[in-house]
Amino acid sequence: MSATPRTRRRTRRLVTGTVSLAAVGALVAAMPAGAHGKSGHGGGHDHGKPGHGHGRTVDVQLLSFNDLHGNLEPPAGSSGQVTEDQHDGTTKAIDAGGAEYLAASLRTARKGNPYSVTAAAGDMVGASPLLSGLFHDEPTIEALNKMRLDVAGVGNHEFDEGRAELNRLQKGGCHPEDGCYTEGRTFQGADFPYLAANVTDEKTGKPILKPYTVWKKNGVKIGFIGVTLEGTPDIVSAEGVKGLKFHDEVETVNKYARELERK
Repeated sequence: MSATPRTRRRTRRLVTGTVSLAAVGALVAAMPAGAHGKSGHGGGHDHGKPGHGHGRTVDVQLLSFNDLHGNLEPPAGSSGQVTEDQHDGTTKAIDAGGAEYLAASLRTARKGNPYSVTAAAGDMVGASPLLSGLFHDEPTIEALNKMRLDVAGVGNHEFDEGRAELNRLQKGGCHPEDGCYTEGRTFQGADFPYLAANVTDEKTGKPILKPYTVWKKNGVKIGFIGVTLEGTPDIVSAEGVKGLKFHDEVETVNKYARELERK
């Protein structure tokens, strides 16, 4: 699918609602009176009131991007630049692309915003350049860990090498055929949760990954639900989605949104 050339930044005052980030995968954020930091991975829940100094609303900054596709290095030439409008009406070409520029942009965006959430909406890996693809996209996962990614939805390209490989990228371990790439060091996997609420095992009917996670900070909470394009089996190899069933995105989100509301 088409890549998003720039990290999007949005700051909003939130009470209750949903925000959807769509690529080939999607994330839906359900927010009751607040938002979170890294310690909230895994779905722990704080039922207390928002932390000291909070009113009914908290300013939350959502930093999102998608379709990285393992592009750790910036593209060459003009493809590695974006055009930014200046206050005087002129434009300026700015170097962009690759892990270094993305990481720097995220660091800059987070300054002065204690309630910043960083979310990826799919296709972080797959169809990757040699620098990442040769190592089965382990370098990209490690780069995203260093960027302090909080949560990621699963896109169609995350299924390029099948369910087992997606689980390995999440949980870690050496590649089953190529082994470990550094002697004495095992790949640790993603520090952030991959979410796929509407992808289930055909036999058990259970989601193959966490359907949602709750991001928390100082008593503020945001629930993220991850969904993948229902039509994923039509655009990836049959081997990549073998034994999996993809469900309607809207029905799935509504189901888990109700579950989150009860927590």
